Amino acid sequence: MSNKFSSNRIYMKWFEDNFLHLNNSSSAVERQQFTRAFMLRLIGGFLMSDKSRNLVHLRWLLQLIDLKEVK
Repeated sequence: MSNKFSSNRIYMKWFEDNFLHLNNSSSAVERQQFTRAFMLRLIGGFLMSDKSRNLVHLRWLLQLIDLKEVK
């Protein structure tokens, strides 16, 4: 997918294409990235979905900056 953004939203398909599997040998940074992507997919697909269910607003990414603070 060449264009992964639509205004201030990102296509859910991009997450599926880039964060589908996590290796056992992944680094801590890769695990955090995967976790953020997974959480954004949950937010965009189930919790705060738009009518099309194929975009997630990037404002939710700000809530996932510090995963230690997520409750």
